[in-house]
Amino acid sequence: MEAFERWEAQVSAAYVPLAVSPDASGSFGSFHGHIEHGRYGDLELTIVGSTPQEIRRTPRLISRTEDEFLLVSIPLSGTARLYQDERIAEVGPGGIVFYDTSRPYRWEFGQEWEQVVLQVPLNRLRERHGLLGTEVPTATAFSGDSAPAVVAQFFRGIAKLQGVDPGGAALLAEPGLDLLAAAVVAATGGVARERSADALNRQRVLVFMRDNCTDPELGVDRIAAGCRMSRRTLYRVFGEFEGGPGAVLRRMRIERACELLRSAPQLPLSAVASASGFLTERSFYRSFRTETGTTPGTFRTLL
Repeated sequence: MEAFERWEAQVSAAYVPLAVSPDASGSFGSFHGHIEHGRYGDLELTIVGSTPQEIRRTPRLISRTEDEFLLVSIPLSGTARLYQDERIAEVGPGGIVFYDTSRPYRWEFGQEWEQVVLQVPLNRLRERHGLLGTEVPTATAFSGDSAPAVVAQFFRGIAKLQGVDPGGAALLAEPGLDLLAAAVVAATGGVARERSADALNRQRVLVFMRDNCTDPELGVDRIAAGCRMSRRTLYRVFGEFEGGPGAVLRRMRIERACELLRSAPQLPLSAVASASGFLTERSFYRSFRTETGTTPGTFRTLL
């Protein structure tokens, strides 16, 4: 019982006041849970998981909170059921669901689970994108090739980077608020404003770049052609990234190189450079030092 009370306090501190109890079986069992937190401007991203339980946001708890937030859950493991606004959403890995802290909701987790949860003040969405809380399609699961599910893929990537490369996570998360707003607009069937449309296009380009970053011939022109947009449009949608798409591509290649240096310590540095998408060892060394402040060899010895 004490473990659940501590967990309830921890969850409420991370989000908004919430009531947490064991799952429907009523057994406290051997409880465990975790929350990892990151903040990127107005957007907060947490990785949260636990054993089975029920989480409720009640009218009484709502009355204790002045701030209103849009919450977005992106399941990593386990399935769950969300109730809000007389709707029920069954959510599992590969999906995404929206909910609003200004109205009651309930989560039922019947098994061990883990989610990425995004939290953003509703007033920021109103000010920046003209979105009203009543327009958000709460307790509606999106998956597959839907625009919200594509955006979910982006935030799963940020969550993965958050623990191993905080700087990389912060860089990629810069357009996160615009991208989240674009996902909400797409979910309502509306037309995104230019800022939100650019965020969706940026995510489409990022997916293409990650899929092809190890190709040494990949450059700005091929990225633009592969994403069916002009160079001018490509640079516009990456306007918030210092250095533009070329700098993002370089960072992706360095991330790949770091993974290889960790997982394959016997691999020659020349092979690491080639497998990471660099045409020459010289460009690999120069880029690696620019991004990490050290050389590939020194990085490897410090692992």
